Amino acid sequence: MTDPEPVSPGAAEPDVRLPLAAYRRMAFVLRSGLVASLLLLAGGIAEYFAHHPGATAQAILATNPIAGYLSLSGLARGIGRGSSEALLTLGVLVLVATPIVRVVSGFYYFQRGGERTMATITLLVFVLLLFGLLVFGPFVK
Repeated sequence: MTDPEPVSPGAAEPDVRLPLAAYRRMAFVLRSGLVASLLLLAGGIAEYFAHHPGATAQAILATNPIAGYLSLSGLARGIGRGSSEALLTLGVLVLVATPIVRVVSGFYYFQRGGERTMATITLLVFVLLLFGLLVFGPFVK
C-alpha cells in the first residue's frame, strides 16, 4: 500500500469568497465576548462571596439577587454603585449578546461578499435568536 500523493499547499484550499480577515474578525468577536463575560462573571462571583461569605446556593436562588438589575436603568445604577449582582447581570448579558453580535457580523460579511444564500440563512438565524429571546424568553420562569 502506498501513501497518497502529497497535496501542494495552494491546490487544496477551499473556495472561500470572504476574505480571511473577515473570518478572523468574526472569531475575534466570539473570543473577546467570551473573555469579557468570563471576567465579569468571575469578578462578580468573587465580589458577591466577599460581601456574602455565608451565602448558600439555596439562599441565592431563593432571593434572585439579579432581579433588580434586569432593566437598563437598574443595571446602570447597580454598576454605578459597584454592585456585584449588577456585575453578574452584565456578565450574563455580554455572554448572551456575543453570539448575536457574531451572527450580525456574519450577515454583514456574507452580504458584502455577495453570498446571498449564506446572508439569508444568517439573517434567519438572527431573527430566530431574537424571537427566542424576546417572545419565548419572557415565558421561561
